[in-house]
Amino acid sequence: MVSSLQYVGRQIVFTTNYGEDDAYVARFDLDTGEFEKVWKPERGGAEQLVVHEPANVAYVSVSYGVRDALFQIDLRNFEATPIACPADVIAEMHIGESGALYVRAMRDIAPSNLYVRKTDGSWTSLTGNRVMGVAESELVPAEVVRFPSYDGLELEALWFQANPAVANGYTVVWPHGGPQASERKTFRPFFQFLLLRGYNVFAPNFRGSSDYGAKFMKMVERDWGEGPRLDMVASIEWLIRQGMADRSRLFLVGGSYGGYMTLLLHGRHADYFQACVDIFGPCNLITFAKSVPDHWKPMMKQWLGDPDDPADRERLIQDSPITYLDGMTKPMLVIQGANDPRVVQAESDQIVAALRNQGREVEYIVFPDEGHGFMKKDNEIAAYKRIVDFLDEHRCP
Repeated sequence: MVSSLQYVGRQIVFTTNYGEDDAYVARFDLDTGEFEKVWKPERGGAEQLVVHEPANVAYVSVSYGVRDALFQIDLRNFEATPIACPADVIAEMHIGESGALYVRAMRDIAPSNLYVRKTDGSWTSLTGNRVMGVAESELVPAEVVRFPSYDGLELEALWFQANPAVANGYTVVWPHGGPQASERKTFRPFFQFLLLRGYNVFAPNFRGSSDYGAKFMKMVERDWGEGPRLDMVASIEWLIRQGMADRSRLFLVGGSYGGYMTLLLHGRHADYFQACVDIFGPCNLITFAKSVPDHWKPMMKQWLGDPDDPADRERLIQDSPITYLDGMTKPMLVIQGANDPRVVQAESDQIVAALRNQGREVEYIVFPDEGHGFMKKDNEIAAYKRIVDFLDEHRCP
């Protein structure tokens, strides 16, 4: 990976993870052809880089897990100094002619905003995006927690605890999508809606999540249903042991890969949950691998496996939620977009039909004008409202 290329005289300065687990800052001399690693953060990976050549200064965002950090680098000696950032996750960075640094960044209790760091080091907010109709004191920031998984691998998670005035004692466990993505301290309207309705939210970053280095991220490749699933089980058990959640008051909600994991955990570990919500998740890894767009199929062989290879096929069957129908005993809500090109409607049709054939309680909502995710605000609002109402209906009296 190479990104953020910036010309500085007769050299190019950029970020790359060439030969390393995490990305670092490197330079390439156009005259000599020399490549040199010039700065590597102690923890995490260098992401975005911008340069103000007149001042011989670069700014680099560094990602590790749920937060970003910001550093100023002296281009004469490549010494780095950490600097404060007004938000947790940096989406974009730009440098002005004056040397002022502009960033678009966000927090878990506020949408994206624009900030400027003046040359004297002070920050000013240029926009004031906020959640309309809700006081910021009603929104809940995440606590970052870390713990060992079943095999000792360190995991990180976000824990949102509902305000005591509205708390109902239930926790929604959220396996994120991707799978090579991660849950970060960004603004999640759905999480805040759940919290306002009294639900805690627990979002673990299982193996395969991004922002923890290439080795960690590759752990999910050709292992969708074993390591990440056991990470989720270990995360839930840790949460219960800490006294942060009640074993008898857990719900499971996830979308895309998180929907797949919701189905798989429901089939293999149903005793943890009162009810489950699958949002456009694949249920059969063989049919899923064959249904993706043609340009995805070469990637799918590395990412998931080849359904036409007998060895891969056996593992894909083992890791497919539909293999564990007998274990899916809890009430379920399934949501799907009719025009989804990534997880086609046939995946959700398949699991819903199979569950109904076994007499299980399953509600099915198909949005005829949606693809993979919610592009239309009315649909997003309707889906989130129905999900929370569904959870309310299945709380113990």
